[in-house]
Amino acid sequence: MKIIITIILGVFICFGCERNPKQINNKKSNTTTNTENNIKVSKKNSNNEKRSIEQLNLIPIDTVDSKSENIYKKYGIEFSGNCYACDLAEITITEQTLKLTNVCDVNLNREFEIIKITNAKSEIEIKTQQSDFTFTEIDKTPIYELKITGKEINAENLRISKYYTLKKLLKKFEQHDCGDFEG
Repeated sequence: MKIIITIILGVFICFGCERNPKQINNKKSNTTTNTENNIKVSKKNSNNEKRSIEQLNLIPIDTVDSKSENIYKKYGIEFSGNCYACDLAEITITEQTLKLTNVCDVNLNREFEIIKITNAKSEIEIKTQQSDFTFTEIDKTPIYELKITGKEINAENLRISKYYTLKKLLKKFEQHDCGDFEG
């Protein structure tokens, strides 16, 4: 009886061990292949950077010191529109929409459905049904100059600035907030 049980256990162990390494090896090679593909995709995206438009958050800025050579001193927030009147518009661009949002009240906004985006080396052109928004990179920081053609955008408390930069870069500018203003 002991011999039969030992033989049966030996057969199960042999067949069990034979199948698992192959399956594990196949799973490991598939995982390795998938990881390599993911890494390749990531590398392609990072090397192929014109500009990512998946989520572009732009904030309005203005010329603060036109004579300055330092870009972070030359530009800064537009004090009146950000701190006093609160009538400027931030711009959020996704692949489907361009959204204007008031700098002081996120509930005050206007959305445009994007028909076409042209992403060239130093320019992003966004076509909507009403207007065309052209962001021209005037500095590598990046700082964009915005020109709108087509139907004029008349939205109360969503005034369009001439210059925009990435929201995440705002803290680098010398004039990046309202300071002690209590208006």
